[in-house]
Amino acid sequence: MKTKLQQMTEEEFDRYLAYFIPDYAKDLSENYMIPLEKAMEESKDLMEQLLPNKQGTEGQLVYTIYSTEEDETIGVIWYTIQSESNKAYIYHILIKEEFRKKGFATLVLKELEANMKSAGITSMGLNVFGKNPNAYKLYKKLGYQTQSTAMGKRI
Repeated sequence: MKTKLQQMTEEEFDRYLAYFIPDYAKDLSENYMIPLEKAMEESKDLMEQLLPNKQGTEGQLVYTIYSTEEDETIGVIWYTIQSESNKAYIYHILIKEEFRKKGFATLVLKELEANMKSAGITSMGLNVFGKNPNAYKLYKKLGYQTQSTAMGKRI
């Protein structure tokens, strides 16, 4: 199994954004117990802030994940390198539903880790929402450690 990261086209980025904004808003709403409309605003604002020049925003690395075995794009990864802390931060990794549980996320994360290590990056971080136990298990299996926990209660 082999994957490669490919620069996103503008069309691919627009499709990704159309997926990401409502999906992230749903996660915000469910995990932080805020109204979906408010979460949608926050999601849009975040994307405008972090990616003002879309996939061409300096310092933001947004790629499609291409599987040579499947001969198609199977997902997306978006990350940045925080040079002041010598850290790579993964904003989002998405594997299309039909390619999940086949080892692609593990492969991509291990390849990214090896590339970052060879570039002198000393740590990697990411966020995982509490309502995503499968991702949490994967990250734990790959050696990621919980660095903080946010808790909430609906009243």
